Amino acid sequence: MTFLRCLNFRALIGACAFMVLNFPASADEAVPPGLLIQTLSGKDASSWTGLQPYGVNIGGWAAAGINYNTVNPIDHSNGPVSMTDRSGEFNLYQLDMFIEKTVTKASKWDVGGRFDFMFGTDTRYTQATGNWDMNLMSKNSYYNIALPQAYVEVFAPIGNGLSGKFGHFYSIIGYESVPSPLNFFSSHTYSFKSSPFTTTGALFSYALNEQWGINLGVVTGADNFNRDLGAWSQMSGLTWTNAKTGTTASFSVLSGDVYTHQSSQLMYYTATLQQNFGKWRFVLQHDRGTQQNAIAQGQNAEWYSIVQYLTYQATDTWGLGVRGEWFRDQNGFRYFNGPASYYDMTAGLNWKPKSWLMIRPEVRYDWSQALVAPFDGGQRTAQLLLGLDAVIQF
Repeated sequence: MTFLRCLNFRALIGACAFMVLNFPASADEAVPPGLLIQTLSGKDASSWTGLQPYGVNIGGWAAAGINYNTVNPIDHSNGPVSMTDRSGEFNLYQLDMFIEKTVTKASKWDVGGRFDFMFGTDTRYTQATGNWDMNLMSKNSYYNIALPQAYVEVFAPIGNGLSGKFGHFYSIIGYESVPSPLNFFSSHTYSFKSSPFTTTGALFSYALNEQWGINLGVVTGADNFNRDLGAWSQMSGLTWTNAKTGTTASFSVLSGDVYTHQSSQLMYYTATLQQNFGKWRFVLQHDRGTQQNAIAQGQNAEWYSIVQYLTYQATDTWGLGVRGEWFRDQNGFRYFNGPASYYDMTAGLNWKPKSWLMIRPEVRYDWSQALVAPFDGGQRTAQLLLGLDAVIQF
């Protein structure tokens, strides 16, 4: 596959972003449980419930905020921007509660697992088609319920150690994460909205050596539980890390049919390069997706993007950064404004006055080249967003 196909590099000038946490191996492994409860009481939730001796953790987080669209759209919609898509309204984006038992990767077999319950406005994007979490709550509100993870994990002391997840879990595709605490900005890229959020099936992880790791899995497709159950997909990834140079490179791909009654091959891949320079970090991400018969019978769809991130960790509590993206919707399949290019630049700060509290102000400018203007109800080709939210980990 050609990674840099049809790229307009003029759209990438100055593009970058900031991530407070190190790049996680998976979304659920990087969110520590019980920060607020432990700070206030000296005990985490698992200790209060008596589950700590069994290796069970209980935790969660709440992310809430507001953003202001300077064009004042009548319908309060920020157009194709996802997650923070409402202007002038204070929203609870995510209230997530989880229970987990992490596996011990040592010389013995071990069994663990995780279950997440999420409520808020972000859940509209994280639900899975089929008989899972789409009908748990009335759809007459922007708020809904999602069950983004429910899986069993098994560790086998084979070779360097083999781990397997079985059930419903976050996809390994993409750089940004669904769990809000893992992201610097509250808003997300167009690439993130177009990538798979969750998958259902089996995923195996194996460390080939100290630098190379591999993922191999079979799943029921992107953001799907049991609709068109016969349309299976493969999901795999390869990661290389050099601790001496601070370099990480990864490639992940999801490929398979979406429907059983017609040819509907979906292929989506993400390639990322991360480089640390002391307090600085640079990340380059490239995504590409294609789907057969997506628009009409015989008409395929294609979309691709480049995102660049530059980060600076000023102190333990302060960080700042910017993010830039060019997203090409070649056939108007992802955002329904015809063939279009979307651009966004985001700058912001990340303040952590407490271990359990993160405050994220940001400024974001979006512009486009499209057949149909995507912003302000089809009236404008650009918009400016001012956002502020807070994340509490309890």
